[in-house]
Amino acid sequence: MESLNELINLAQFILDNGFDPQNFMTWKEAAFICLLGLLGPLHFYTRSFGRVTGRTDEKGLLAGEGLLIAAREEIVGAATSSTAPSSGTVSPSSHEFLAWFSRPKKWIPLRFLQAGTATTPEIQD
Repeated sequence: MESLNELINLAQFILDNGFDPQNFMTWKEAAFICLLGLLGPLHFYTRSFGRVTGRTDEKGLLAGEGLLIAAREEIVGAATSSTAPSSGTVSPSSHEFLAWFSRPKKWIPLRFLQAGTATTPEIQD
């Protein structure tokens, strides 16, 4: 979560100190890796990141920063909604968000790709 906050702050720093395409590309790569690690490859934000940052200019950086902010809000909401007491909210720092790579996975066998079928098989444990 800290890396997500740092990337949001870095985006603002790049905008405030004169946009540089090389800094943008470095930021874009780090931000994508961060989203991938926190949300997984199939999450909407991870899948949309390349599209919204497709422009190598200030607008692409702003769009990417906005997506990171939305991801942060979703993570904070997920961490607080399940354990918040009825009398109020709990500080997000008192909860641990389980990153996608740390979660148990259900793997899909890839035989359906070799068979050329259009539907995916049932997920197996």
